[in-house]
Amino acid sequence: MEQHNGRPLAQAVQEFEVSLVDMDPFFIHYTAYTMWMDRGFLHLLKTLGHPLHTLFAEGYGFPVVHCQLDFWEPAALDERVRLTTALMRLGRTSLTVRYDFSRVEADGSLTPLARGESVHVYTQRATRQALELPPWLRALAGSGMSTTPQGEAEQQ
Repeated sequence: MEQHNGRPLAQAVQEFEVSLVDMDPFFIHYTAYTMWMDRGFLHLLKTLGHPLHTLFAEGYGFPVVHCQLDFWEPAALDERVRLTTALMRLGRTSLTVRYDFSRVEADGSLTPLARGESVHVYTQRATRQALELPPWLRALAGSGMSTTPQGEAEQQ
C-alpha cells in the first residue's frame, strides 16, 4: 500500500543536540541511533494524533520486528541533528518507517549522517496477536501529511 509516487504517507521532523550519553570514548555510539529512531517513531505517532501512551492504554502496541541502519558520517558532541521520520509503507498489519539523520551545519545546510528503517506490527498487547492496521492509519494511504521541525522543548 506504498504511496504511488514514493513519497512518505506522513512525516515528522525534529531537531536535538548530541549529548554525552550518546557518545563512546571516540565518536557517537551506534546505539544512539536506535534510541533516536524510537524518539522519531513516538514523535510521528504523536503528530498523527495517536501517541503511543494512548495506544498502550487502549491495549495496543507497535513492536519492532525489523530494524536496519546505514551510517555515512559520525555525529559529534553538541552537534545539532535533524531527524526526519517518514511513514513509507502500510501493510495489512505492519508499517515501515524511514529515519533520515542529518547534521545541521552553521549555515543551515544539512549533511547526511545515517538512514534507518524499522518495521512495526500493530498488535493486541495482552495477546501479542497481530491486528489489521486501524482506520486512522489506513486513511493515510489517500493523503500525505507532514510537520515542521520541532525543537528540544517539544520532544518526549
